[in-house]
Amino acid sequence: MAERAARRPGLVATIAWRIVFFAVVAMAAQLVIVFADYYFDDSELGSLMIERETALLAQGISRKDGQWAFELPASIGGFGPDSPTRVARIRTLDGTRIFSNCGDQCREHLLPEEIDPPDRWTRLLSQGKPIAVAGGRSMQIDGQEVVIEIAILDKNEAVMWRALGHEFADHLAIPMLLQLVLVLGGSLVSTWLAMRPVKAAARQAGAIDPLDPEHKIDISQMPREVAELGVAVNRSLARIGRLMREQKLFTTAVAHEIRTPLAMLQLELGQIDSPRARRMEKDVEGLARFVGQITALGRLEAIERKGFKPIDLAQLGRGVVASMGPWVYDHAHAIAFVESDAGAMLGDRGLLEDALMNLITNAVTHTPPGTDIELCAGPGPRIAVVDKAGLYHVATSDDAPMAKAGDSLGMGLEIVKRIAALHDGRFAISADPAIGTMAVLTFPPLTPKPTP
Repeated sequence: MAERAARRPGLVATIAWRIVFFAVVAMAAQLVIVFADYYFDDSELGSLMIERETALLAQGISRKDGQWAFELPASIGGFGPDSPTRVARIRTLDGTRIFSNCGDQCREHLLPEEIDPPDRWTRLLSQGKPIAVAGGRSMQIDGQEVVIEIAILDKNEAVMWRALGHEFADHLAIPMLLQLVLVLGGSLVSTWLAMRPVKAAARQAGAIDPLDPEHKIDISQMPREVAELGVAVNRSLARIGRLMREQKLFTTAVAHEIRTPLAMLQLELGQIDSPRARRMEKDVEGLARFVGQITALGRLEAIERKGFKPIDLAQLGRGVVASMGPWVYDHAHAIAFVESDAGAMLGDRGLLEDALMNLITNAVTHTPPGTDIELCAGPGPRIAVVDKAGLYHVATSDDAPMAKAGDSLGMGLEIVKRIAALHDGRFAISADPAIGTMAVLTFPPLTPKPTP
């Protein structure tokens, strides 16, 4: 599920593609509107052609040492000498002619030179396409006013399409692209900033400790719409935590209620002198141990990490051996404590004692009488229970519970495994004929607090 979610496109990428898509649609619609406005209005289109062509011709005008000069720009063609289809005349207001490629056509299509021309003028020479148009405008060049007049008599629409293309680029494509970049950038940055608290909430949700009922998703920095989702998740977590606590209380209560009649049953069986009573006594003892494990499991799931305290593993091991020693000897086994530079850790003493007692109980239960058992503390934050019998067999499946032969459900070892996980530690069992069976608990070392 997590891999499938990781392959889905991100929200930022989705928004970016949608903005680009709708921007392209808007540009296409604007293109159609602008084209319709210009293409079907010959007068406006003729003015656009005059404005574009005169602007190109103005690029070739220069003035040096008080003398005017003109060179036809490479970006415009068709205004060569004696051109029959494109007429041009460039002059100053005092009558100085800078460039002209026409004779009678100038007199026929352009304004008389003795007339003071307007700043801009356009006159359609024919109706329909291709457009024939004459016109001109005044421009300031090198501090002096220059009049540029042209007439376009082409039988094709090259000038018209060039003018339309320039209009689209200057007044449509470039502004809209700039707007797209600003809108896209602003939207993506805003979305990224808005999603930061959501990502933080996802990390918090992934790190939620099911054993910590106070652990909730922080919604203080979230937008209102996303905060509503966080509130719903927190409510769900609260309900789940409440159900788990109720289940733990029920299980623990049932286990406590059963322990008393079991103890009385053991006392009564002890008064009966019969082999059948001894067999029943053994079964009742196993049932009592199972009930004790259920109680320990309920207590394990009620523990919160914030109550952990520093624990000396050597001292812990000595205490467990001292309390379990009589029971071990009563079952015809021997137990000893071995210390090898043991370290300290942060944890719950009661849970760790439960784990070691479970391991010692398993070692006594599943080994022949007379087996030597050692509880080894160290080196470092490590503690192990070793029996010399070496009868443990590793399960062939990773999903199978860790259990020795005869230990139904592997409840004891499962409790040990959970206690190790609660303390961020590792639990491993190995069997070596030369050493025996080793059940090892390894924990993170106790980090000293920095001195102020």
